[in-house]
Amino acid sequence: GKKFSIGIVSGEVKCGNMGCEGMKKFSFIGSLASWVHVVERVGRLRGADIAIDHTTYEEVVNIAYVRAIQHVLFKKHSPEKVLMVYEAMHAKDLKEEEWMYQLAEGERLNPNKTFNSSYDLFMAGDVEGAFGAIEKQDAGDGDAVLADYKSRLQKARSNPSFMEPLDFAYA
Repeated sequence: GKKFSIGIVSGEVKCGNMGCEGMKKFSFIGSLASWVHVVERVGRLRGADIAIDHTTYEEVVNIAYVRAIQHVLFKKHSPEKVLMVYEAMHAKDLKEEEWMYQLAEGERLNPNKTFNSSYDLFMAGDVEGAFGAIEKQDAGDGDAVLADYKSRLQKARSNPSFMEPLDFAYA
């Protein structure tokens, strides 16, 4: 089947019909319109079906399993800044009568705990620690994001430039 990815960002954009009378197109304008394009491309590049920005992450972290997949240098923002892209995975199975307990226990129950800890070490510049934390985790069941991350860590062990954020210089 055809592989697809979805990019989701949260915030305000300007939208509406653009163009002349004979050729109108519904469009979005603003930095978020460019950013959603980057988020979707990063998701596709890293093997994530659904990629989200940090603002969306903050909205869904209590109801879905999420993991960081890439930091990106976003040049469309003034001043330039490094932004994080996450993979939104499956929803947390919150039982109505136990949801508060499950949210409180969220990190302990998180199946991405090892991945997230490793990525935190990676972001702090500790490539060896990040590799050690994740090397035994199995990338079975077609987990393209984990396989990609382990491959990048392996490369970063010999070439520190793999730790730098992706640079999306296009519009």
